[in-house]
Amino acid sequence: MKIVAVGNSFYGDDGVGAAVLDRIRQSDAFPGAELVDIHTDALALVDELVPDELNVVIDAADMGLEPGEAQGFRPSEVAMRIRGDHLSLHGFGLAEAFGLAAQLGQLPRDVLIVGVQPERIEINQGLTDKVAAAVPQVISIIKAEVQWDERQNHPGH
Repeated sequence: MKIVAVGNSFYGDDGVGAAVLDRIRQSDAFPGAELVDIHTDALALVDELVPDELNVVIDAADMGLEPGEAQGFRPSEVAMRIRGDHLSLHGFGLAEAFGLAAQLGQLPRDVLIVGVQPERIEINQGLTDKVAAAVPQVISIIKAEVQWDERQNHPGH
């Protein structure tokens, strides 16, 4: 399993992915998982995706929810779920990254995106309390996916 954080830790709630990776490292919640922070390089995501494994992508995303709410969804749902992708301000967002991966035949079968609704994305700010409080929820969403994935790939266990 690979868990990829997207975002900039120096821009307030945009650093939620890195905060989740830190919590996973501290708790060893997913032993053996590869943890990668690609910062704001959505194009790097294409290279980081691993076939035949569960890939989890964590990002702050405007989904029209209350600040701190987290949701898991699939690459096919990115365009419907995310209203404003901060990465697309740099010319290349998550929807484009997953589209490119699909065109190149590099989009794994098993990808979960966990979006967290930001409250504030401003330079030199840490996570807001609401988004920091979402970190355990993100980990719970990933755990539920891992359990579902194991049942699908190893029925009867």
